[in-house]
Amino acid sequence: MTSDRSTPSWAASARDLYLVAMAVFLVTIIIGILNGADIVEFNRDQILTHVHSGTVGWLTLTIVASAFLLFRAADRRLMLTLAVLVPVYVLAFYTGNFAFRAIGGTALLAAIGWLLVWVWGQYLGGERSLPRLAVTLGLTSFAYGAVIGVLMQVGLALGVSIVPGDSIGAHASAMTFGYLVLSAMGFIEWRVLGTRGLPTSGLVQVGALFLGGLVISVGLLSGLEQAAGGLYLLTQLVAVVLFVVRIWPTALRRSWTAADPARHFGAASIWTVAALILFMYLVFTFISAADPEAALPFNVLIASDHSVYIGVITNIIIGLLSLLVLGRAAGAVSHVIFWGVNLGLVVFVIGLILDTAEIKRIGAPVMGITLLVALSILASRAWTARLETDELETA
Repeated sequence: MTSDRSTPSWAASARDLYLVAMAVFLVTIIIGILNGADIVEFNRDQILTHVHSGTVGWLTLTIVASAFLLFRAADRRLMLTLAVLVPVYVLAFYTGNFAFRAIGGTALLAAIGWLLVWVWGQYLGGERSLPRLAVTLGLTSFAYGAVIGVLMQVGLALGVSIVPGDSIGAHASAMTFGYLVLSAMGFIEWRVLGTRGLPTSGLVQVGALFLGGLVISVGLLSGLEQAAGGLYLLTQLVAVVLFVVRIWPTALRRSWTAADPARHFGAASIWTVAALILFMYLVFTFISAADPEAALPFNVLIASDHSVYIGVITNIIIGLLSLLVLGRAAGAVSHVIFWGVNLGLVVFVIGLILDTAEIKRIGAPVMGITLLVALSILASRAWTARLETDELETA
């Protein structure tokens, strides 16, 4: 692994955590390709492994690594702790052993508490900008979502119900739209607008998304789904409108044909809105139906989730990694990565929404194989190349 004295320690820590995340993501991709193409029928534990290797292994580790880049600071011991505990937690889901999941989850929850203290310390002790606030609030949502998730695993291990209400819904909503989309908005704000202060409209946008995520989780836990769902829809509508008005005019002006990592942030801004609209539709369906669980279209839920996981977060990570290890002269291969991931995802999401297996069987392999190509190139460059931290100075 190439590392010289000119490489800042925060950049080296980010690079190392990205590499761990990419290794774990291989599990997600392989299961996803085989499952999406209907080649292998996986059991529940294997599907949960797919979900958690993606959400905790890939998304969370890369978000923490990206936070190191955004704050230009890192805690090496925290990075190493997460690099060990997250793969162990993913393995726990594969085994199907409830006690292993509870123990692994509890240890990881302690590390998440450490992460929360670290990120708030960085925000309060340094530059207080909107991108940094959004990522800090996003990781705060991640922390309370993790508490719900770990308590569920402890309850399963003990054979008792610890978390009241719809614990699965509260956990999932916190982890996806209270955490991932909010963090993503921070990174997009940083790379698209380069915001340094705390503009009022941006504060309302970020605050509405954070509040909505908290409200929907509390509502699902307390049995007040309808009231919480109505307030959630209002807050998300405010956040979406402000995001489009503030971000899209700049984000969509990027060249879509140039081999420039910046277009990944433009694509992520589009997928952010698409994912939020899909989830808002799900919430509206849930709170307005006589039998919410029967009426909930799970195919649309999966489409919404993948829009966030791949369309939003993975686009952002590929963009940041490309800047860090490839520079702006990424070359022709960047076209294969950009269009393969995004067009493959479009086809896959359409197949999910229409609930058509034939379409999904086209989109899943295209997206998955392109992601494998992207990981191999980016991991190889991250392992051997000098880190281009100067590329992160300007949007």
